[in-house]
Order: sequence, then C-alpha cells, then structure tokens
Amino acid sequence: MQLRESSYSPSRYRALAVVAVLLQIAFAPQISIAGGTVNFMLALAIVLSLTFEPHSAVFIGFFSGLFFDLTSSAPVGLMSLLLTVTSFGVSSAAHGALGGFTRESVRFAVIAIMAVNLLYGLCLFLMGVQTDLIWALFGHGIASTVLDALVAVLFLMASGSGSSQRGFSARTRPGRNTRYKVLK
Repeated sequence: MQLRESSYSPSRYRALAVVAVLLQIAFAPQISIAGGTVNFMLALAIVLSLTFEPHSAVFIGFFSGLFFDLTSSAPVGLMSLLLTVTSFGVSSAAHGALGGFTRESVRFAVIAIMAVNLLYGLCLFLMGVQTDLIWALFGHGIASTVLDALVAVLFLMASGSGSSQRGFSARTRPGRNTRYKVLK
C-alpha cells in the first residue's frame, strides 16, 4: 500500500532542492565548527527520503551524494554510495509517511545523519584521508552530525506540516461519511 500525503506539493520539494544546492555551493565550504562541516545534500536526501517511496529515494540519495562528492575534496562516490543506501533504508522504514516536522521524522533524520557521518568518517580513515580514527569519528563525525541535524530540522520545517493530515482517522466532517462501518 502506498501512502501519499494529501498536501503533497512538488514545487515545495523542488524549491527545497534548489535551496540545498545553492547552500552547498555557496556556504558549505565556508562553514566549519569544531572540525565538523555542513552537508546540505545529506540533510536534503534524508528529509526527502522520509516522504518519498524507496525507488524515488534511491535516486534522490544517489544524485545528492554525487553532487556533494563533486563539490568537495572527498573521494568521489563515497557519499553517493552512503546516501543511496541510507535513503533506501530510511524510505523503507518510514514507508513514505513521515515527512514534515514531527517528532518521529526528526528522530529518524538525526539517527540517519549520525549513521552516515560516522560511516563517512570511518571510510575516510580506512582510505587514509583521515589519519586519526578518534578525530574522524568523534571530532568530525559528531560535530558534522550536529550541524547537519540542525539543517535537517530546518528542511523538515520548510517541507510541510506534521502528521495531522496523514493516515487513517475516525474523525468525520459534517456531511461526510467515515471510512469505517458504523452500526445503526
């Protein structure tokens, strides 16, 4: 069963993607706090994966990761691989129903961002790009997670409302029928 948001707006998601691309190009190289860097494309991929079905989330993750790889000095393909797998996992777990700014979507986003950043730091250490494992995981990984989580929360707030418009409910509006059988 595919779940669709009733207030789904493709233009809202396109605008969010354009903003993320522009921020990745303009501000991401300039922002570094406590050794962590901002990855706007990671936040975008996770936020959109919460809303879209797995087949769409895989493409979003791949192209977001590829864009990050091409605009950074990191090995090309690493973030693309991580975001492709993570976007599929997040989308499969969320079933396309956790978009918007809710407690569950923020939780999903932060956990996914932390997993990607820690795996990214570990892979950079194994490739020899980072020389200190502790710094790669805890210095860069955790600091980047905090920055990316803040960006993801902003993207979730911009992507729409919470779960009040999704799913099944027993509430009816005057003059409308309910989805459930009612005994008379």
